[in-house]
Amino acid sequence: MIAGTTAAVVSAASQPDVIVIDTATTPGSIVYALPPNCPKVIRGDVTYFSCNNLWYRPQYLSSGVSYVIVAQP
Repeated sequence: MIAGTTAAVVSAASQPDVIVIDTATTPGSIVYALPPNCPKVIRGDVTYFSCNNLWYRPQYLSSGVSYVIVAQP
């Protein structure tokens, strides 16, 4: 029965609607979704999002977008 349970967990984890959020707040940490109402801020030619005194820079990967916590620009 363990094999069946493992297969179900792996199948559920690979679904595209599963969102994992890392709650770390140190620069360099990565999150996969922004907090609600997080405004876009453009500095020079770089896009950031600023929420709750944290700054995020989007990074685009083949698997989708994630956000790196950065120092305030």
